[in-house]
Amino acid sequence: MDRPPRHRNTIIALCLLWMLSACATAPHWSQQGKSDEEMRRDYAECRKQVTEKYGTNIESPHFNTDLDQCMQTRGYHKD
Repeated sequence: MDRPPRHRNTIIALCLLWMLSACATAPHWSQQGKSDEEMRRDYAECRKQVTEKYGTNIESPHFNTDLDQCMQTRGYHKD
């Protein structure tokens, strides 16, 4: 049986690490009666609004503050 090329295994490992780190850093928001899918959709809309205002500089305190305010305005709270 042929072994997969080494670079393909490296790419797969890096993708898995990237996906795990993305899950670990994103805050989880919740709201009574809202599904995870609805939360993800609202979060994506809030993130889009804030990105249009500040760009992609997520290190900016204004970026995160406005993102939090957008989600709170929609009735969510951080878990």
